[in-house]
Amino acid sequence: MRRLLLVSLAVSLAAVLASSVSLFVFTAISQAGPSSEGSTSQGSIVEGPALPEEDFPPYSQIVDNASPGHFKAPGWGAASSNPAGYGKDYRVTEPSEKAKPAQFKVKIPATDVYSVYAWWPAEGGNNPAARFGISTTSGVKWTEVNQRRDGGFWVKLGEYEMEGGESYAVQVSAASGEQGHVVADAVVIVRGVLTGPPEDSYDDARSGDSTFSASAVRWRGWRVVRASRNHLGTRYRLSPPYPCKAFRTEDCSCHTRLVFSRFGRKLPDSPVKQWHYGVRIRKANLRAGDLLFFKERGRSGPITHVGIYAGRGNILHASNYYHKVVESKMKYINGYYGAKRLRLLR
Repeated sequence: MRRLLLVSLAVSLAAVLASSVSLFVFTAISQAGPSSEGSTSQGSIVEGPALPEEDFPPYSQIVDNASPGHFKAPGWGAASSNPAGYGKDYRVTEPSEKAKPAQFKVKIPATDVYSVYAWWPAEGGNNPAARFGISTTSGVKWTEVNQRRDGGFWVKLGEYEMEGGESYAVQVSAASGEQGHVVADAVVIVRGVLTGPPEDSYDDARSGDSTFSASAVRWRGWRVVRASRNHLGTRYRLSPPYPCKAFRTEDCSCHTRLVFSRFGRKLPDSPVKQWHYGVRIRKANLRAGDLLFFKERGRSGPITHVGIYAGRGNILHASNYYHKVVESKMKYINGYYGAKRLRLLR
């Protein structure tokens, strides 16, 4: 009987200990809160797509409409009136269901995930619903862009699993449900998702190389985006308590502080304090390089996150959700609060 009592007490004690451990773990997780895209670990989030681990040689290829043997657009006209185009000219057509698409031939070194970017000169007469098609392992994926805005720099179309080989894997449809010129100028593919588009191609054949338009490079919004993309993949760590170190450890406000310091602007390492800089911009008027602010805990709470607008609804930011600096969709961050535009000093 005594032995039975001791066994019973031991079982009860084990149950109590297990319950205590479970309660401790639950409490710790509850206090930590769910993961967030922003600098805070509190509040609800919209979960974004997972990022793959990247362990492969870097590769990218730029294909311009003037790249020999790598572009075709039967029936499309040539234009060069807009200095923000890529290279010397670009191709245009009126919307048509019958016209053939413009196609870019790209070389994919191996089946993998690639980021695809496109360049077009933004003009009021362009099409607000131009359609780009990307050949993937599961068929052609179509995405729509507004070519009246976000032009004159590399705009990210998305991330796609693409098959190895050389083919006309990126196309611009001549068909559109809206009026305005459809533009085909240049595209670039970059292996992975944590490297931005280069100024030159990694491709040894250099069959797709071109040069940036000088006027486009001087456009300062693009310069901010390019500087921010140089930090892609940098580890996320909250500062303070950790130091704010470029390309080593950055949180959201550390990242924007480091980027804008290159252009003569000294920002504090705080999303709340950074809100007091610059001129407020309506969401409909966002331009590349604008600062984006979020209140992830609700409108009555403090500003918890800041990033840099990269065009087409994309944001460059040090993300606690992804644990690194990434370019992702604004829609994956709750609590959009507003935007500020800073005058660059150099």
